[in-house]
Amino acid sequence: MKEIVSKSFVNHIYNQGQSSREKTIIIFHGWGSSVNNYVELAEYFSSLGFRVIIPEIIYHDTRNKLENHFLKEVTQEYFWKTIFKSIDDSTLFFEELGVSEKEVILMGVSMGGFIASGIYANGNNFAGLININGSGSFLLSEKIFRENDQRPDLTGEELNELKAYNPIGKSISYTPILLMHGEQDTIVSIEGQKDYFNFLTECDANYDVVFNVYKDVNHSFTDEMLINLKQWLEDKF
Repeated sequence: MKEIVSKSFVNHIYNQGQSSREKTIIIFHGWGSSVNNYVELAEYFSSLGFRVIIPEIIYHDTRNKLENHFLKEVTQEYFWKTIFKSIDDSTLFFEELGVSEKEVILMGVSMGGFIASGIYANGNNFAGLININGSGSFLLSEKIFRENDQRPDLTGEELNELKAYNPIGKSISYTPILLMHGEQDTIVSIEGQKDYFNFLTECDANYDVVFNVYKDVNHSFTDEMLINLKQWLEDKF
């Protein structure tokens, strides 16, 4: 069953009957993607007993959608704006949904992984975090983006803004975290995910963090990833 709720945000909600696990998975999609690309995944998680919500992200779908996300200058101008705005909006987002953090598993794919990690780092009661082919190390990832595009280094102002949102350096609650990444990812380097994993495990070896690396996988979500994700959800929730 799908319901569209519209207040300040447009959310697509999937809940097949009673949510037996009493947890809500919120899925943040990737750059240039759409809610529509995640319907099948949402319905699958719903069939496992989770309530699933896919929020429309600024500059996508009905929220001032950009004409061409993949023009290099468009990506460079709006990628981080989208992430920061989504993190900033999250408090109001949860208030309007009437969902408590302790019931929420944040999940993000690619850009959505950046968003989910940023929101998770600002909270203290989320049930869990799933970051697929994204990054929780904003500074390192942006440095790699710039190196790949042969752009100048960050200005002081840009550096300070990224530091303010960067999950690295912020306290993390002791709830399960799953990081998944294709080893050959040419879009979002796995190095950002590695850096975030190292931060989490070096802070405290007791953090419940799993980092799965997929050999010979580029920037994609594979069947093997889905199988591993399902097993992780079964084990933890």
